[in-house]
Amino acid sequence: MGGEGHVFDMIRRTKQNRKMLQERRDRMKDLVEKMNEKPLTGYPNKLAEQIERDIKSREHDEKVYYTRFMFAFLGILLLVMLVAWGMWRMLGA
Repeated sequence: MGGEGHVFDMIRRTKQNRKMLQERRDRMKDLVEKMNEKPLTGYPNKLAEQIERDIKSREHDEKVYYTRFMFAFLGILLLVMLVAWGMWRMLGA
């Protein structure tokens, strides 16, 4: 009928794909082994120090931000209370 060629072509492509997949896995294993052979020297300590400095700087910036927000909120609250007290005093007198 003529469908035999398609079947053989499918079988051939399946074999090629399996071979390519195995080659890719082998390359990945080689790459992982190569990466694990050489430990990084000097970078982890410098990186950790940089991260600690960044964290401390960010914490300081957050404290400053929240302190300013707190004082602004308390100032507005005090202003509202003074206005309410003044109005109560004017209406009560």
